[in-house]
Amino acid sequence: MPSGNLRPWREVVMPHHDVATGQYQQAEFAADLHQVWRDEAEDEYGKPEEFFRRTFLTEGLRDLLLTASRRLRVEGGDPIVQLQTNFGGGKTHSLIALYHLAAGYEPATLPGVEEMLAEVGLGAPPEAKRVVLVGQMIDPGKPHEKPDGTAVQTLWGELAWQLGGPAGYAMVESADKARTNPGDTLNRLLGAYAPCLILIDEWVAYARQLYGRDDLPAGTFDTQMTFAQAVSDAAKNVKNAMLVVSIPASDIEVGGEAGREALERLSNVIFRQEASWKPASAEEGFEIVRRRLFEDVPAE
Repeated sequence: MPSGNLRPWREVVMPHHDVATGQYQQAEFAADLHQVWRDEAEDEYGKPEEFFRRTFLTEGLRDLLLTASRRLRVEGGDPIVQLQTNFGGGKTHSLIALYHLAAGYEPATLPGVEEMLAEVGLGAPPEAKRVVLVGQMIDPGKPHEKPDGTAVQTLWGELAWQLGGPAGYAMVESADKARTNPGDTLNRLLGAYAPCLILIDEWVAYARQLYGRDDLPAGTFDTQMTFAQAVSDAAKNVKNAMLVVSIPASDIEVGGEAGREALERLSNVIFRQEASWKPASAEEGFEIVRRRLFEDVPAE
């Protein structure tokens, strides 16, 4: 049965995507964090109000959003969270929810968020600097020129530029150009631009491309793992910084020897200190699909 304020089934329709007639386009409902960050996503994902209106807040997602709210408000909250499920398990959807939550919108404009915060007596999370790193969308084989002319080579260079533009990048410029880990500089970087939220999707997909190579602008595989340790430590040290990383759970997504080595090393470096995340249960899956595919219309 429907829950909350949603209307009975006879009043629910699919306005744009007709599954029965074969007009439903699966790609339109595939979450893409990179597109959201570039402001190129469909409204279902790119517009915060529409996203939360179409999102069922599972127990795991609620816990994740509350953890981020507490962390960014310096009221507790885990500094590092790992999202790991099989493909389609909600990792990217959860990252998008965090991205919108930290954008500084009034909770009353995000369906379900104000009530969620009120239930635990928590204030609105502040607007935070948001970093989005999507592994398969970043080419480690060439520098990336930014609109201001900054040429970024490494993942830490990209992180710094997203946090602070040219001034942020200047803090790690020497390490970026030398392809070496910036180390303690990351503490100062995150501290300078906190509150901040760092979202890394498909890190394994990025790191495995460095395996066995020492000639790429992005640096070596070993240096990438050293950076993973340094950025996780910085997220712990800066009280209103948070690092959220998604990793694959299936062999298909991991991708061969390089992927397995990347997953194992990242797990050893970061995920021994992360908080757990609970994916949606089978019971919650029904409501998730219904919110994504169906839309309420007035009874009249």
